[in-house]
Amino acid sequence: MGLFYLLALILGGGLLLVQLAGGGHHGAADHLFGGDHLGGPDHHPASGPGMLSTRSLTYGVFAFGFVGTSLHVLRLAGPAAAFAVAAGAGAAVTMAVGSALRVVGDPAASGEAALGEARGRAGRVLVPLSRDRRGKVRVQIKGQTVDLLATTAGGELPAGAEVVVVDVRGDVAEVVAAAEVGKP
Repeated sequence: MGLFYLLALILGGGLLLVQLAGGGHHGAADHLFGGDHLGGPDHHPASGPGMLSTRSLTYGVFAFGFVGTSLHVLRLAGPAAAFAVAAGAGAAVTMAVGSALRVVGDPAASGEAALGEARGRAGRVLVPLSRDRRGKVRVQIKGQTVDLLATTAGGELPAGAEVVVVDVRGDVAEVVAAAEVGKP
C-alpha cells in the first residue's frame, strides 16, 4: 500500500509542479485531458471550474498521497485506518480546492470593471468626438477609471465636456452630452 501512496504523491506533486511552472490561465493537465473545457476549447463558464476539475483532483491526489505516505512510513495508523484518513483528506482537499477555484473564477469575484457596466454612467470627454469621428471618454466603473472609445449621435463634443454613456457595443461607448439627458 505504501507504493500506492507514494505513486499518488509523485503523480499529484508532479502535476502541481507542471502547473506551477506552466503558469498562465490553464494548467498543463487541463489541456491534456480537457478538464476545464467541458463545452469545447472556447467555452468559459460564467463561474470558475467545477468542483471536480482537473486542478482540484490534482490537489486531492497529492493530499491523498502525502497523508497516506506519511501515515504509512511513520506507522501512525494501521493499513485500513491510514487508507480511510488518506482518502478522506484527498476528498476534503478536492472539494475545498474546487470550491475555492469556483469562487475565485467567478467573474463577479474579480472586481474587474466590465465595459457593459459603463451604461448610464457619467463621464468626461478626453478626445473630442462627433457623429462621424470617434473620440475617447473617461468613466468610473466599480471604482476604476476606464477610458473608452466613444461615438455620439449628436453634435460635436469637445474635450472636457461632461457626457453620459447611453450604450456600449463591443468596446465602443455611445454617449450624449450630460445636458441632453432628461430632455424630451
